[in-house]
Amino acid sequence: MPTLLKSMFSLLFSAAILLVGHGLQLTIVPLYAIDLGWEPDLIGYIGSSYFFGFVLGCLTVPRLVARVGHIRVFTVLIALFTSSLLFIGLVDHFVIWLLARCLIGWGIAGIYMVIESWLNDKTSIERRGSVLSVYTVISLSAICLGQLLVGFDLGFAGLFMLAAALLVLGIVPVGLTRRPAPQPIPAVSFSFRRLFAVSQVSMVGAFFGGLVTGGFWALGPVVANANALSPSQVGVFMAVTILGGTALQLPVGRLSDRIDRRYVITGLAVIAVLTSVMAILLDSRNPQVIYVTMFLLGGLSFPLYSLCLAHANDNTDLSIMEVGSGVLMMNSIGSILGPLSVSFLLGYTHMALFIVSGAAMSILACWTLYRIRFHDVAREHYEPFVSMRSTTQEMVEMGLENEEPEVSETETSTQAPQEAENKPI
Repeated sequence: MPTLLKSMFSLLFSAAILLVGHGLQLTIVPLYAIDLGWEPDLIGYIGSSYFFGFVLGCLTVPRLVARVGHIRVFTVLIALFTSSLLFIGLVDHFVIWLLARCLIGWGIAGIYMVIESWLNDKTSIERRGSVLSVYTVISLSAICLGQLLVGFDLGFAGLFMLAAALLVLGIVPVGLTRRPAPQPIPAVSFSFRRLFAVSQVSMVGAFFGGLVTGGFWALGPVVANANALSPSQVGVFMAVTILGGTALQLPVGRLSDRIDRRYVITGLAVIAVLTSVMAILLDSRNPQVIYVTMFLLGGLSFPLYSLCLAHANDNTDLSIMEVGSGVLMMNSIGSILGPLSVSFLLGYTHMALFIVSGAAMSILACWTLYRIRFHDVAREHYEPFVSMRSTTQEMVEMGLENEEPEVSETETSTQAPQEAENKPI
């Protein structure tokens, strides 16, 4: 494992530098909008445009890579990302920001794809779970560090330039790698109707998980500001939420490998509802109380994507790429709607994020309990939990590429019929 990670050092180093800059821009853009006096609903639209661009990136970048290659696409995406970020810092206009954030979302989706496809190319199937966990820790740690840079007394102009510099520096390790380009990135292909028929809990869970996390990523700084936190405290607010999600990923995942994953999803949803209700009732402006609440909320909502992805693959014979694509798209749709919901409520209360989280997790808990009551699962296609972020389709392929082995005619004759394998879960 150490030798394998050493061979990937340039890719992981490049990802770390890029994601520090990405984490910084995630926070300074909404903070700058607040400083300009923009209303929460406008900031919500800008946040949703980021996730809309992200979805477009997942759908279009694989074809672009197939045409011109990984390195060219990677360089172009970094250029678009950086220039879009600088335009936000230069131009105070809603439409420009909307287009720029959409381009940033499109660019970061493609950047993730290029880096992760290289990791995929370097790693054997047996090692991918371990590599994926290391990559997840590095990426979330880098984003955390980027949040903390907000506390530097550089002014918004200086912070925008620092984020842009980090993004550009991230080109260097990948640009100088001597590794040959990997195979083309597979295009997203799925049917919502077919996936919902075979894995209702996963699709609903991915949607509401995206609703909560999308609201946090797009409007976390606005929520923190509404709760009277200073700019330096906003960075801590964002960082502790990400740390919570990082800390609970593996314990929750290992538990779901031992029992019905739907019980784990229900447990996370119920505790998230209780956490949200506690936050609303306390209505505390004490930073330490807010940090603890957000740590718990991050820990309870961030693992949902991985849990839903693993659960969707447990009891269906649909291809892993098709299932992963559908879960990713449902999560992304939720992420588009999350900022709109939170920004609407921010016009009435500073507890908007907790209200949206509590409502979304209540619906998820009720739906999952209903499915547990009336539908059994057998894990006929069980796949162990793999910790991953809802980044790109390439991560689905990287983390879950172990396909079912081919079976002989004798084995096939003893298996359950096709309808049983596609039983709704």
